[in-house]
Amino acid sequence: MNSQRKRIIMSEIHYWKKNRLLPEHYCDFLITLYAQGDADAAADEKIEKAVLEKERSSVTKKMILLVFLATGLSALMFIVGNYPVIMISIASIFVIGLLVKVMFSQPFRSALIPFTYIIAAFMLLGISLKVLFVFFENETMVLVGILMLNSILWLFAGRLLKLLYFTISGAAGLLMIIGFLLIYY
Repeated sequence: MNSQRKRIIMSEIHYWKKNRLLPEHYCDFLITLYAQGDADAAADEKIEKAVLEKERSSVTKKMILLVFLATGLSALMFIVGNYPVIMISIASIFVIGLLVKVMFSQPFRSALIPFTYIIAAFMLLGISLKVLFVFFENETMVLVGILMLNSILWLFAGRLLKLLYFTISGAAGLLMIIGFLLIYY
C-alpha cells in the first residue's frame, strides 16, 4: 500500500478515535495494523483532520464566499444607478460563470452544486428586476411577465434537474402571480 493512502487511512482512524466513533481498542488495533506493527511510526503519525472534515470545511468556505459575492453584487446592482448596463452585464457574467462552473465540476458529488443553482437563480431574478427598473419603470404587467418567466424557469429547472425546491418555488411563484392577477385585475 502506498504511503499516501496509508497516511489518509491512519488520519481517519485517529479521527474516529478522537471522536469516539469506534472503541479505543479497535482504533489502536487498526493503527497498529496499518503501521505494520511499528509502534513508533503509529505514535509519531501526525494527527490530521479527517478527509471529510477537510472537504466540508472547504465547501463551507466556498459557500460563504459565494454568498458574500452574490449579496455584494446584488446590492451594487441596485445601488449604482449611473451605469445600469455595466452592472447588468457584470451580474450576467457572474451568473454564467456560476453555471459554467457547475457544469464542469464533479457532477452530483459536491454540496456546493445545489447551493450554486440557488444563487444563480436569485441572481437571475435580481438581473431581471434591475432590467425592469431601468427600462420599464412603473410597468406592472412587465413586472408580472418577468416574475412569471422566472417562475416558469424555476419550475422547468426543477423538473429537468429533479430538484424539488426549484419545482416547489416555481409552482408557488406561479400560483402567487395568478392569485395577484385574479385579485387586482
